[in-house]
Order: sequence, then C-alpha cells, then structure tokens
Amino acid sequence: MDDARAHEILTLYAHLSAVTTRMREAARTSDWERLLALEAECADVSSRLIAREDSAPRSSDYQRRKADYIRKVLEDDAEIRHNVNERLAGLWRLIDGRAKVNKLNAAYGGESGIPPCSGL
Repeated sequence: MDDARAHEILTLYAHLSAVTTRMREAARTSDWERLLALEAECADVSSRLIAREDSAPRSSDYQRRKADYIRKVLEDDAEIRHNVNERLAGLWRLIDGRAKVNKLNAAYGGESGIPPCSGL
C-alpha cells in the first residue's frame, strides 16, 4: 500500500468535503453566485480525485475516514439540492404568475383593474 497516495486521496476527500460545506452554507443563505463559483471548485476537486483514486487495498482506518467524508459530502449535497429546488420552485411560481397576469392583460386590454404582480 502506498501511504503517500492514500494520504493524497484522503486530503482530496477532505478538500471536497470542505467545499461542499461552503456550498451548503451558500445555498442556505441564497448566495447563488457564490454557490456557482464553489460548484466549479467542487468539479475541479472531484476530477482530481477521480484521477487519483484507485482500487488498491487500504487500511480500515483509511476506509472509515473515506466513508465519513463521503457521507458528509452526500449530506451537504442533499441540503444543497433541497435549497436549490425550493428556489427553482419559487422562480417557476413567479414566472407562472407573471404569465397569468400577462394573459389577463392581453384578454382584457391593459392593466386597469388588475393588481400588480407583487408578492408572487
């Protein structure tokens, strides 16, 4: 077993976990620009990890630590997806609401009597 390679792989898993933790926080605070920037960093770390990962047998400590990192990344991913899906649902409601107002305006000739599209 190559201890240096095992250390390098675990370091990449730790880095990936740290990035997804920051992504989770960005999603919690609706900082979508930061989330997108972090997603690019996550993709970079993931590709480096894929290139370094091998099927060499490792110690039980290595396997445990790797599993812990993977569990943490998956937990972060689940919360990120939840927050992103809520945001997308809100955007779709907004788009759908605006489309309905536009249809009403077209059908009844203007915006007279139709309340503004706030609060959607």
